[in-house]
Amino acid sequence: MLTTVSQKICSQSWRGLTKISKNCSASWCEAFGNAGIIKCGTSVTRSKLCERAIHLITSWRNAQRVRALVDMPQQIPHQTRWMKSIIERYKFDASFSYLHNKVGIGMCIRDDQERFGRAKTEWLEPILDVEIGEAMGLLSALKWIEELHFYDTGVEVDCKRVVGGLYSKRNFNSDFGVILSDCKVLLATNLVNSNVKFIRRQANEVAHSFARMVTSLASFHNFLDIPTCIYDIIMNEMR
Repeated sequence: MLTTVSQKICSQSWRGLTKISKNCSASWCEAFGNAGIIKCGTSVTRSKLCERAIHLITSWRNAQRVRALVDMPQQIPHQTRWMKSIIERYKFDASFSYLHNKVGIGMCIRDDQERFGRAKTEWLEPILDVEIGEAMGLLSALKWIEELHFYDTGVEVDCKRVVGGLYSKRNFNSDFGVILSDCKVLLATNLVNSNVKFIRRQANEVAHSFARMVTSLASFHNFLDIPTCIYDIIMNEMR
């Protein structure tokens, strides 16, 4: 059974063809534009005409769907790439070895998801007081950040006296005060979007373990891959 819509289409097509056949001879004439050819003067059944009409309409609809797909803007396949976070977390710590007469400085850059970025080791000799050694570690850290152009960085320190002295309005007439003044200059000029904050030793385990290894090294090192001495700690903190 044909649907009501199909019957209406067939009826309209039949009336159109009947009108055309009256005005033409036994030659060929076009019906439905260029879509189908019907010979005028030839007997055409209603069911055959309906079949042709439905076929033409279906073909037209399919052509419109294809055209819509062709006109649709092509989407560029998404490529997953690692991008540096806007805010880096920079952790450092200093270790003091009386055996090697050195102050070891371990520095590690991580992103906001605790993923490893890079690391660096330095050491100073002879051994220094704890406050001066920690302050020198902070100064080295800020200089390294400036060299890397990581201007939006959060520096985390586990020495409360260094952080307190850095933000204090008090002037320290000592080597400790001079080092902190150099740190303040860097933070007020090239690192204005960076900040230094205090964290507890338990939250700075990576840098602390890293710094303890430094005094046994013969030279400074830069690490782009996770050093083996802190690999397990970083993996655990990322979980």
